[in-house]
Amino acid sequence: MESQTAEIYGELRRIAAIHLSRAVHKPSIEPTQLVHEAWLRLANRGWKSRTHFLALASRTMRMVLIDAIRARTAAKRHGNLERLELAPGFELASPELPLSADQLLELDRALDELALQDGRKAKIIEMHFFGGLEFQEIAGALEISLSTVKRDWQFSRAWLYTRLQGLEGHEQ
Repeated sequence: MESQTAEIYGELRRIAAIHLSRAVHKPSIEPTQLVHEAWLRLANRGWKSRTHFLALASRTMRMVLIDAIRARTAAKRHGNLERLELAPGFELASPELPLSADQLLELDRALDELALQDGRKAKIIEMHFFGGLEFQEIAGALEISLSTVKRDWQFSRAWLYTRLQGLEGHEQ
């Protein structure tokens, strides 16, 4: 039991590191803090399998980071109000897809929109991009074929690209 706990904890730290590795500026939150905050939010939720738990943990970590960005953005609009920040002054990026805080918020909105249209496709993006899960693991967690996961991944990436490009065009 103890070795399983250590293994899961290691996986959670790996997922947290994936989220934090996209930082343009060094975030003030450490992977351990992100893991613990996610664990607190997940403590009373049920999960079907280890992979399902890791997918939920990844989504929860994403939401922790989104909440921190929203708090920072709201604080900028509200002057000198006192606020508590989980991770002040960080922006997310990756070599393949650089993301500022504003872009991450847009990605979050787009994923929420995709989830309303097709929840499975949004879960696949979350599990692979944010959670670092392999397509085979995602297929097992969602109980669908590997080819369906790959097809949904391709569609979702194209849909998000189009959606986010459309937003950029409206801002100019």
